[in-house]
Order: sequence, then structure tokens, then C-alpha cells
Amino acid sequence: MRSFTATLFAAAVAVAMGGGATAPSDAQTQAVLGGFRMEKHVSREAHFVLYKPAGWQVYEGTQPTFRTLAVCDPGGQYEAAVFYGTSPTSGDVLALTRLFVSGVGRQFPDLTLTRALTSPDGKRIVYDAVFTHPQKGPRAFRCWVIGCPNAEFLYMSIEAPRDRMEAAKPLLMTTLSNVRIMRGAFGRTGAAPIQVRLVPYRLSDGSAAFQMPQGWRCQEFGNGCFWASDPAGSYGFIVASVDVITPQLGVTFPGAIISPYRSPSSAMAFLCNHQGLASNMRFTNVIPRADLAGQLAQVYTAGPVQVEEFLYTCTTRGGLAKGYTFGLSFGSRLGTNWNYRHATVIAPADAFDRFLGTFATMLGSYQINDQWARNYVAQGMARLRQLQQQTSAMVARNAQEIRQMMQAAYDERQRSMDYIDYQRTNYIRGQQDWVSQMEGGTIYHTDAWGTTNTTTGERWDGKAYDYYHYQGQNPKYNEQMQGIDSRRLWERHVR
Repeated sequence: MRSFTATLFAAAVAVAMGGGATAPSDAQTQAVLGGFRMEKHVSREAHFVLYKPAGWQVYEGTQPTFRTLAVCDPGGQYEAAVFYGTSPTSGDVLALTRLFVSGVGRQFPDLTLTRALTSPDGKRIVYDAVFTHPQKGPRAFRCWVIGCPNAEFLYMSIEAPRDRMEAAKPLLMTTLSNVRIMRGAFGRTGAAPIQVRLVPYRLSDGSAAFQMPQGWRCQEFGNGCFWASDPAGSYGFIVASVDVITPQLGVTFPGAIISPYRSPSSAMAFLCNHQGLASNMRFTNVIPRADLAGQLAQVYTAGPVQVEEFLYTCTTRGGLAKGYTFGLSFGSRLGTNWNYRHATVIAPADAFDRFLGTFATMLGSYQINDQWARNYVAQGMARLRQLQQQTSAMVARNAQEIRQMMQAAYDERQRSMDYIDYQRTNYIRGQQDWVSQMEGGTIYHTDAWGTTNTTTGERWDGKAYDYYHYQGQNPKYNEQMQGIDSRRLWERHVR
């Protein structure tokens, strides 16, 4: 039968626990828990390093968003477990705890919570529970659920026969406090860039040529304009020109697009919605290109010119999409009409970044006879390549830069995990460190029995100085010491 913690997620840890075992006697409990020696153990993929009782078994598992570790005695009666990874409830620790409890409750209907405590910030929850295992009889369980940065979580638990839990706690909690999560135990890896083969394409009127993925289709509009897309219509490369008349003209006719003169980003949102191509356009970045507009104004003298580059998301017939557009709005001095031109690439929102390399190549391959068009498309290509470097930096960086970046990320994760280990160990053991500014940064350490000056070795025991009652008043001087409860203080005084 699988252990209690193994039921928190379906098949999270496949642990064989000895199907017909019965509750141990006092002599058996003493044999399991008494006179043990600790031995170092490195998990098979070096994701966890721990000290465990000699002879106990270690089970490691991997799920899509987290890793699991369980340490059990040979008879399967005592267990300490650690789960670490990305929470299925994002940063909601209470919702995550409810998910754990409901999963176990379905496996053991008589599950009863006997105690539950939540930290003031809602990031740490501890609860005790009892239940009956069909083969092992009455069981007791304690669980800690801790929210970590970036929607990650740390789950820890101990389990034992109900009438043996108190005797087993020291060993099980010591085992938990000696588990270290190593670099690479869990990490996010970006999806690989989408690679496709490009083939040359030339518009039938000879006005423009470009490259597009093999198998794409192209709808031509003449004068260098077209819409190239994959067969499903999810990915697209568009160069277009749209004529708009203003309300000042005072006329309308079928098919006419009427609007005041707009900036390129505003024009894009208006025209896509007007033509039923996209809705709910939300701009994540709009970059005015006054430099290029000034250059074009030296050639185009019929009215105002605005140039913008912008990133956005929108809703298309295929679902949520992400796009990049290099747009130009050409006005008229009479205010009766204006023209909007743009070069756009678009893809499903979850695939756009991985397709950036291909889009940049496609834009770079676009050639048209009009010199100004070549210029603005080239500008768009340059910006898109910059975007590609920012959002897909792993593609553009050389091997040395990649190693440096990964090393820095790993080092930061290790420092973060060291601090989490420090917090977790103190929380489990009932300990607190304090820093005395009056004594030049001397650290006072409080445990379940009293407080110690770690520099001089002086000790103060008793209720006023134990972990549960001590509030940080310096025993030697009139000073309120500061508890080491932040990473900044920990790195400065403890690390």
C-alpha cells in the first residue's frame, strides 16, 4: 500500500510500504528509533542531499512541476517526506493546502485535522491530522506547507503510528532538517525556438519579394502588399496599406473606412476591430520613432507623418495571439483622408517568442522597389532582432555568456535555497537568531530551553528566554535586538 504522503498527488511517490504490516510494539519502536546513527545519502540525480538513519530507504520521484523525496524505515511505519516545485495554485498557500487535504480525504475518509496554524503573512501553514490506514491501522501525521518566491512551494511531512508519533518526532524532524535541496532540483527551462525551412517568394506583379516557410500560402494585394500565413492561419506575415477618409469630408459609401487621423498603434487597433480581424488589442510596448518620421517628412510633404513600433496581444479567430508591427500613418494637409501602412508578424501568444528568429529572417528578406518602404521594413527588422535578443537571449548569446548567465542563476538559486533551509530548520526545531547592534553585531541564539550569546557562550535558561516567550530583549544591556527574519539580515550576519 502507498503511504499517506504518496496520496497527496496521484502517484506522486510510488513507495511500497509492506501491505500487511501491523502497528509496532514498544520493543519494535525502540528497535527502530533507538541507537540509530546517521549516514549521508545523495539522491540518484543529486537533486537532494540528506543525512538519514542508517538502513532507512530513500524514494525519489519526479512530476511535471515538482520533485518528491520520501525517507522510510525498512518496515514502512515511519516516514519523512519533502516535495519541492511549482505550486498548482500559484502563490495561494491556503488553496494548495486544501488541495493536499482533499486529496488525502478521498483516500482515507476518516481523515481528521486535529490542529492547523497559519503564519500572519499566510505563507506558512502547519497542520496535524489522524486517519486509519486499512493495513497499518491508526496513523498520525504532521505537515508543513511553505510558499516560496516565483509561485514555488515547499512541502514537508512526518508520519508514524498514532500512538508512536511523539516518540518518533525527534528522529523524523532531525531527518527533515537535514535534507538539502541542491541546484537543479527544479527549474524552468525555456521552450526551444521553432525552426522551419524558408523558401523564396516573389509577388506576381514583381513589386516585392521575400522568404516564407515552406507550405505557407500567400494572398497578394499588389504594390508590395500581401498576407502570408500557414495553412491554419495561426502564423502570419503581413505588409499592407489602408486608405481612410475622415469625418470632415462628410461623405460615405459602401466599403469606406471613416476615422480621424490616428497614430499607428491606434490605427492598428481601430482597423483590426473594424475589419473583424482581431479584437481586445492590448499594447505591451509602444515605441514612437520620431527619428524615422523626421527622415520621411523630408520626402513626404503632403501632411504629417507618425511612425511607431509596438508589441501587443489580441484575440483572433484562432484564439489569443501576439504580434509585432512597424506602422506608419501618413496624413493630409487638407484633413480629408490619410493612409496607414504597416509590416506585421503575428503568431499564437504561447509560440510567438519561439518563432521570433524566423520572423526576423522573413522581415529581413523583404524587398520592394520603393526606397522608403525598404527603409522602414529594415528598421522594423532591426527592432525585431533586438526584441529577439531580449526575449530569446539564449539563441543570440555565445556559449561563454550562456555559462555565465546559468552560473549566476544557479548561484542565486543556491543562496535563496540556503536561506529557505535556514528558515525551515529554525521553524522545525523552534529556534530564532537575534542580532545585537549594541554589541557590534553579536548573534544571540534562542532555542526551546533558553538563549545563548554565540560570541561569549553566556547562557540564559528559563521560560523568559525560551523560543516561545523570548521577545529579543538583550539580557545584558538595555536594547531590543532585531530578529533575523529577512534574507538581507541573514546574509549580513549569518551566511
